[in-house]
Amino acid sequence: MTTIAQERLPTSRRSRARLRAWGVVGVVAQIVFTVGWLLADRWQGPGYSAVRHTISDETALTAPHAWYLISCQLICGVGTIAFALFGLRPALAGAGAVRRAAPWMLAVGGVSYLVVFPRVPCRLADTACSFHDHLYSAGGMTDVLVSGIAVTVLAITPFPLWARMREIPRWRRLRPFMIVGRVLGPVLLIATASQGPFAPGPYEGLLERALALTAAFWISALAIALITTPEPT
Repeated sequence: MTTIAQERLPTSRRSRARLRAWGVVGVVAQIVFTVGWLLADRWQGPGYSAVRHTISDETALTAPHAWYLISCQLICGVGTIAFALFGLRPALAGAGAVRRAAPWMLAVGGVSYLVVFPRVPCRLADTACSFHDHLYSAGGMTDVLVSGIAVTVLAITPFPLWARMREIPRWRRLRPFMIVGRVLGPVLLIATASQGPFAPGPYEGLLERALALTAAFWISALAIALITTPEPT
């Protein structure tokens, strides 16, 4: 019996260490993206408005230093997907079959950060860029369709994810954070969608950024919980 216990202990510790590591990845991913667009907002020039123009515009072919934000988005996307599949999914295995697809939905939502190619040809803030040039292009349509679907999945993920989390007592303490995600996520998604994509709205950028902050908030809460509550049950 002693031998078995001694053999299992390192394995258990390694498992907990891996979960903590994926939790760190999840937090870092959200910080990188949030800091990324906050800084990118500062060098877009006088014609750009963070209230009206979207984050995607900052990755356009005509955007200054676009590769900085593109890199931040790619890091965030890969980090969010890895956190969902290799950290959160095994950590919630104790919930059994209840909403088993929820962590996978978070991974699908993480694809929204990766939709940077093909790039949008120009920013709406550019005087030479018409709304037709911006939207009716490979980059514009990819951003609207693929990113739109992925963001929608991300916004509704807190519903099945909370149903899975509440099956495990130690995860129930995250209820307030998931309420924020379940309330603000869909509301901000609908509000942002009402601003476009087929007609630029005056508050599209502001609403999109609020939606991005909401997602970063509840995903970071999950990741921190994984760090502080690493057991996979």
